[in-house]
Amino acid sequence: MSGAEALVAIGIIANTVGVIDFSSKIIGRIKDAGENVQNVPKAFRDVQSTLPLLSHALNQTQRRIETGALDEEACSALKPVLQDCSSDISQLNGIFDRCLPKDGSSKLHRGWKAAISLRQDKKVEEISELIQKRVQFLTYHHVAAPQSSAMATNVLSANIEAMHITNEKSPKIYSMIPVQWAEDFIGRHEQMSSLTSILSQPNKHHRVAVVGLGGIGKTRLVRQYIETQREPNTSVFWIHAGTAERMGSGSRDIANEVGIQGCNDPDTDILKKVKDWFEGESSGKWLLIYDNVDDIDLMYGQQHGRLAAYIPRSNRGSIIMTTRNRQIGIKFATVKNTISLSDLTEADSISLMTTRLGESNPEDEPELKRLVQVLGGIPLAINQAISFIQENGSNLARYLELYEANDSNRVELLSQDFEDDTRDHELKNPIASTWIVTFEYMKAHQPLAADTLCMMSMFDAQAIPEAFISKTAGGSPTAVERTLGVLQAYSLINLRQDTSTDARHEHVGRTFDLHRLVRLVTRNWLTEWSNRDMWLARAIDMMSIRYDEINTLDEATQYKITLQYMPHALILVSSPPLSLQEDEEVHVPDVFSGQTIMNDHAEDGAICPSCTGKILASMIELNLSVSRCLRMTQKAIAICNLCLGGYHVTTLSLRGTEALCMDLLGDFSRAEMIHQEVLVGYESALGSSNRSTLIAGFGLVCNLQIQGKYDEAERLLLRLEKTACQEYGQADSETIKVMQALSDNMISQGRDEEALEKCSEISTLVKTTSDKLKLAKVYTRCRQYSSAEAMLLNLLKDEDGLREDLWLDDVWSSLADVYFNERLYDKAESLQRQVLTHRQHTYGRDNDRTQEAMFYLARTLYKLGPDNYHEVEFLALKVKEASSATPIKSHTAAWCLAKVWLRSGKYDDAKKLALQYGHSTLAEKLVDATPWVKLLGDVWGINPDGIDIYESGGLDPQDTADRVLDDFDQDDRIW
Repeated sequence: MSGAEALVAIGIIANTVGVIDFSSKIIGRIKDAGENVQNVPKAFRDVQSTLPLLSHALNQTQRRIETGALDEEACSALKPVLQDCSSDISQLNGIFDRCLPKDGSSKLHRGWKAAISLRQDKKVEEISELIQKRVQFLTYHHVAAPQSSAMATNVLSANIEAMHITNEKSPKIYSMIPVQWAEDFIGRHEQMSSLTSILSQPNKHHRVAVVGLGGIGKTRLVRQYIETQREPNTSVFWIHAGTAERMGSGSRDIANEVGIQGCNDPDTDILKKVKDWFEGESSGKWLLIYDNVDDIDLMYGQQHGRLAAYIPRSNRGSIIMTTRNRQIGIKFATVKNTISLSDLTEADSISLMTTRLGESNPEDEPELKRLVQVLGGIPLAINQAISFIQENGSNLARYLELYEANDSNRVELLSQDFEDDTRDHELKNPIASTWIVTFEYMKAHQPLAADTLCMMSMFDAQAIPEAFISKTAGGSPTAVERTLGVLQAYSLINLRQDTSTDARHEHVGRTFDLHRLVRLVTRNWLTEWSNRDMWLARAIDMMSIRYDEINTLDEATQYKITLQYMPHALILVSSPPLSLQEDEEVHVPDVFSGQTIMNDHAEDGAICPSCTGKILASMIELNLSVSRCLRMTQKAIAICNLCLGGYHVTTLSLRGTEALCMDLLGDFSRAEMIHQEVLVGYESALGSSNRSTLIAGFGLVCNLQIQGKYDEAERLLLRLEKTACQEYGQADSETIKVMQALSDNMISQGRDEEALEKCSEISTLVKTTSDKLKLAKVYTRCRQYSSAEAMLLNLLKDEDGLREDLWLDDVWSSLADVYFNERLYDKAESLQRQVLTHRQHTYGRDNDRTQEAMFYLARTLYKLGPDNYHEVEFLALKVKEASSATPIKSHTAAWCLAKVWLRSGKYDDAKKLALQYGHSTLAEKLVDATPWVKLLGDVWGINPDGIDIYESGGLDPQDTADRVLDDFDQDDRIW
């Protein structure tokens, strides 16, 4: 055997053969993987035949060296070839280990490995081709080898040159990656595909920016790419670039590693030296990572000498930058090469959680889904929760219990530190700390953006109207666009895609979503700075201003905008220190005690009672139950009484709302007293001709009509009509409204001819859709069905007048009422189903308007006969038991239910219902209470006190029910 070179060659061969044996065991998994995972790449299967050939060729070479057939010079010439074989096998072994599943792996893990292997197919094929060339060379050398060792050396050298395999030294491959790779990488297939596609083009310089919220997984995506996708023989360098100091330190580390002369000299421009090295030929193929580049001034400003100028550019290398700021990403890589990361999908979040926790119990699935929902798909937050659970021996249910208890618990859990070696060790791992770094940066460098984020955190996290934040964001359209652009660039907010230009209204504008965890952390940040109450006060002031503005709009537009404002109003009044929704008691929050009120407003920075009262009053129009609205209104009245006085217009407006709530709850006598006090208060404060005074008078009219006090109502209406005509003219909408109420009052008194005369007078005045619709309803009440139908059909033809869906909904409903009264029940049913579908979509299933549509459909279906009774029962029960149902509506739905049950033979159920409503206090107050009394007496022989008036124990309901109901259906007053 030869000397030193021969021993080195034999060592390389032995090591390579050992690795081949290990690779053969790994690749033995291919067959097993192919049985369990579809589409194992072809290159992975083909390489099975290449490895044994290489092993054989290397063993042959070793024997020739050991027998002395190759001398020292030949072994020296052969060494680069053997080293290349060893490098090829090592790379192949690494790919196999990453891409092929281990024995006993789960189906999810196998599927994930299969996806990785598909991306490595090309690399395996390239390495396999190189191995085949090595095998050909070694085999050729063995077959053609002469007997003389000198001749063998000459042939060997010639063959190496002929096959372009030289012993020229290749650039060294470096791997400076300070963050660890983790196997539990989940999802991001589209982003990984984009990253791979951009960087896979050979001999070209590429720049890619990966942008997203802190903790969203930018660094892990890049680390996964390096582990599974990067080109072979490529050096990887990693610089943490959050500050100028860290960027300089990272560059110096690279300089030391690659051997740049003078890199430790303090006077050396290390950034330029490193840039020059990357751009030189000696660097070879490279991939450079700039991680956490979040300071736009650092990279592109003048303060640090524009560090972007030191970013290298070479066709041998590519660069990936991670940043929270999309504006930086676009400057660096262009829009085309900027990859955005958003929240993980629910499925990927659950996969991440189950992978980290181990095999999950199927019984834990509800907790898993709930937890990933509350954590908002943020990978760092999910990992933080898992670490807490594992470190404390807890479980999903207990973590959820702690998290959902209150905001303080949530913030504390999100502030828990934990170990994560897949992140920069100098960064704070808790998600709360991660985002506060961004908040502090904006506060210092982009104060308008920071202020806007503070304002947005006061509202609900979803669909925040631009109108709420435009003033804080700078006021002018350009300033607002720039400020919101900063928040979007940091992925703190997102523009909702459902706010197209055509759908926007100036009092709403575009709408934005704020991530729920970002909102939580921002509010806590403000609490720590002791200025959360100041921002709450500003938010309440802004919403109050917007309510004042929309009160000048038409009713339909006003309703739709208020519907969009509603979730934000609820958040404001329930936030500490107000907490006006958290208790049943009517009290004045301590924050209002001792306030100084100037010009109807609290001093700057203090929560204004008047503005708070306006927001509370707005809620009665929407989805809240009437009893809940009453409680909130009474809370607002208590606040305004204390701070503004009982005769302030805000207090009077709230008292009018209180009276309306009591009307809806059936407390008519008390409501009447409040209506009268409110009317007197407005007359004293604003004068008898003010529109607010007229509205207050109209509220009292409605109350009197409900109680059957038509004469009193008429006297007040005539007074209001005279005042409105004198002040605003006969054609004014307020005057027309009073005239319509007057004609309706005449119908209730049986004075149909006078009512028709009044209608004729009104018909010459009405111009708006609203007034025409109200007049059509009066015609219906006068049994002038043809006039009502013609007017409503004309409205349906007027597309401009019906641009708002609310009017279309009301026209359909009014036309259905005309058809019902004309006994055209099929036509009525068709329209009522349209109305119900529209209201369910627009207002929700529990809204009062939706419940009303359900009842009217049930009424029509009852008229269509027994085939529909099952649906009638379903709809009537829904209305009767709805949380938003007022006592009057519940009573009416119960009447419908009793009739259906009697028609269907459910006499006991009908009897219980009749006794319940026939004896109720409400029934005594209602004009239409008589049918219950008559039903009890005629069907069961029971008087209103529940006493059987027949000694026989009552009548047989089967003998009388149909007859009694037939009588009712001929003149059904309770409808």
